[in-house]
Amino acid sequence: MSVEKPKYLQVYDAIKYQIRSQAYRVGELLPAEAELCEQFNSSRPTIAKALNLLSQEGVVHRKAGFGTQVLPPQVEALKIGLLIPQLAQTEIFEPICASITECAHEAGLHVIRPPELGRSADFRKMAESLAAQFISMKVNGVFFTPIEYIPNHEEFNLAILERLSQAGISVVLLDRDIYPWPRQTPYDLIGIDNIEAGFVVAGHMISNGCRRIAFVSEPNPAMTIQLRQIGVREALIQNGFSTRDLRTVNFESEHPEAVVETLRREQVTGVVCANDVTAARLLRIMVDGGVRIPEEMQVCGFDDVKYASLLAVPLTSYQQPCLDIGKIAVNTMIARIQHPEGPTHRTTLKGRLVMRDSAPARRS
Repeated sequence: MSVEKPKYLQVYDAIKYQIRSQAYRVGELLPAEAELCEQFNSSRPTIAKALNLLSQEGVVHRKAGFGTQVLPPQVEALKIGLLIPQLAQTEIFEPICASITECAHEAGLHVIRPPELGRSADFRKMAESLAAQFISMKVNGVFFTPIEYIPNHEEFNLAILERLSQAGISVVLLDRDIYPWPRQTPYDLIGIDNIEAGFVVAGHMISNGCRRIAFVSEPNPAMTIQLRQIGVREALIQNGFSTRDLRTVNFESEHPEAVVETLRREQVTGVVCANDVTAARLLRIMVDGGVRIPEEMQVCGFDDVKYASLLAVPLTSYQQPCLDIGKIAVNTMIARIQHPEGPTHRTTLKGRLVMRDSAPARRS
């Protein structure tokens, strides 16, 4: 004697068959629950139970206020790791990772963000531990941001890449490459065009009347910061200045007042900071030292972190398109997993300058 399946399993089987036979294609929304209730002559809890089961299997994705979307069968079981040891120390990575997580979820991927992504200062040990975890978990891909400011960082980062690659794990780099520009590793990379960013920031200051511009960064800056400095130099050249007109000033944490003294002595009127962190610290010293901003000096940063608008003098900053970086990173990862031998993709996105009181919009 056969036992009839529960109604929710009958609905589950029917919808799954429709999806597999492409009655509903990848990316399309299933009919609303009310329509499915009528179609299958079932109650709403029964329909919801069937859809939840399909969601748990990665066949569909349910989102309140959006609907139930059909997922690609190729990516329904993919696991992706975030290997960003300096996440807690670099604020810009938090919104990028949030975007990756959201976009990956919508595509049916499972993002693994281990608890080790904390505030430990031992980035080498953290990266090695995460790489080992991802390998043991047999993830399909890893988003990796190479570590900076450690001894022999190039060799260390290459060793991490080698371990992941030998385990058959696809890797997409975020924000930066391992080699100094213009050398490139044969891995996909997603980030902003830092040269263009520096060009835009310096061009804004020049259009505001700044004739003596300084680039302020910590000693031995990262490659991304060096690229921003290249963009600043190019803006000077294209506006009739010489590269010798650019002052480069190290921000020494132990003697921050010396930076302001140097800027005043050099009669600098426009200060381009390597990032918002440096700009925030410099602005504090400037305000305490009586520098009139923007009348005496204009200041710009990069990244437009969440506190940029909350400083004593709200900061003009080049905003990274974090949402778009996350979306493209996920799409790139899916393509890399599906086509591991495909050509390397390098995607550089354009951000925008957010103008505030430290370097306001062009004055007439």
